[in-house]
Amino acid sequence: MAKRIPLVTIVGRANVGKSTLFNALIGQRRAVVDDASGVTRDRNYALVRKEAATFTLVDTAGLFAEAGESAGAKEISRLEENVKTQTEIAIDESDLVLVLFDGTHGVHPRDAEVVQILRQSKKPVVWVVNKCEKPSTELAASELYSLGIEELHFISAAHRKGIKELITAIGEKLSEQENKESDEEPQKEPQAEPIKIAVLGKPNVGKSTVINKLIGQERIVTSDVAGTTRDNIDVPLVVDGQDYLLIDTAGLRRKAKVKSVSVERYSNLRSLKALARCDVAVLLLDATQGLPADQDIKIASLIHERGRGLVIAVNKWDLIEKDHKTAKAFKDAIHAAFKGMRYAPILFISGLTGRRCLSVVKKAKFVYQSSKERIKTADINKLLADAMHVNPPPVVRGEPVKLFFSTQVDVSPPTFVLFFNHPRRIDQSYQRYLKNAIREQYPFEGCDIRFIVRKRTEKEARRGGVEAHY
Repeated sequence: MAKRIPLVTIVGRANVGKSTLFNALIGQRRAVVDDASGVTRDRNYALVRKEAATFTLVDTAGLFAEAGESAGAKEISRLEENVKTQTEIAIDESDLVLVLFDGTHGVHPRDAEVVQILRQSKKPVVWVVNKCEKPSTELAASELYSLGIEELHFISAAHRKGIKELITAIGEKLSEQENKESDEEPQKEPQAEPIKIAVLGKPNVGKSTVINKLIGQERIVTSDVAGTTRDNIDVPLVVDGQDYLLIDTAGLRRKAKVKSVSVERYSNLRSLKALARCDVAVLLLDATQGLPADQDIKIASLIHERGRGLVIAVNKWDLIEKDHKTAKAFKDAIHAAFKGMRYAPILFISGLTGRRCLSVVKKAKFVYQSSKERIKTADINKLLADAMHVNPPPVVRGEPVKLFFSTQVDVSPPTFVLFFNHPRRIDQSYQRYLKNAIREQYPFEGCDIRFIVRKRTEKEARRGGVEAHY
């Protein structure tokens, strides 16, 4: 039986080093870190597997905004309220909370409020003091005991000091909680890996809004301000018994418009990492912005080049004045802009109303399954031979171009090796013809088809017992 993996959440004031600790515990730079406070806005999840403990770690935004962050106003903005709500939800869902303090500031006026919030939650807590590189800092930070805390763990997340000891303490605390639970729910059998879907697009096209609508809650902070999402946010989802992992990403702007050293620059790099680890990419377009822009084409090209399954979703379709020809005209415009990607299905949705949002996930599943499809060697050889018979390539000095053998060697994307006597005659135009011939019987919807063209002579073919198929 599968054992439930406990949830451990990091909380604290803004800019005490929560994301740095998150990165230190998981052993990689996943969360965006910057000296400016308020960089983290959404919950960020990662699995930690250590000898002392295995748990899911959650990074959260600061419980309180620093002074002056509200543009001089005393009232916290709607965005800041949403950020605080996300942290409170994370505390409620967690099995254990790591409360992080800043050791360089002694007892901050807000620290008492943080302690009070955690005591009211009645959640098990490990109290941690960060930035204690020096013994003098650790000594001064001992003032935090005055808040009624029984045990403090002094660390330096940036220098990895005390991290091993902290993981051991987390493991011991989780073991205590497990022993206290007498009425455990029946455990479920382990399931297959979820289908990973990355939602990509320019800033402010509605990526977070669409994901929130899919899961039925305000899981990700949204606002009309472009660039609200800064980290990649993994959101689990189950639809019709199928597990998915939705990856919300930061909006990708043109490189020339992004400063080389900035939070946005790191966010863009993480969006590209999300593309590398996903099974299917959903490219979100904004219908109100008209035809696809150069940056939309660039993002689509990145997805195509990396061989990921592709679904194109046109968001905010409810805001467009349309007739029976509008959708077709928009599709034609997308096909004209995204050359070589006519294989990608196009859906028209509304993240605000939720219309057809679920269709995006279902279509992504279909694309994922298509990308795993294999064609038998005998079938692909016959199919290509027939296509070459109908439309043969140009002859070479009176000698016809022959296909000796073809076979599928990979999936995701479907990849075929083709052996010809004159492979140079099989140019990109003729390869497109052969790919279209394959798609007539095996659509591979949402997937690129790739060819590896190799040379084989008549003598080599005879030696290998292979006859020319054309």
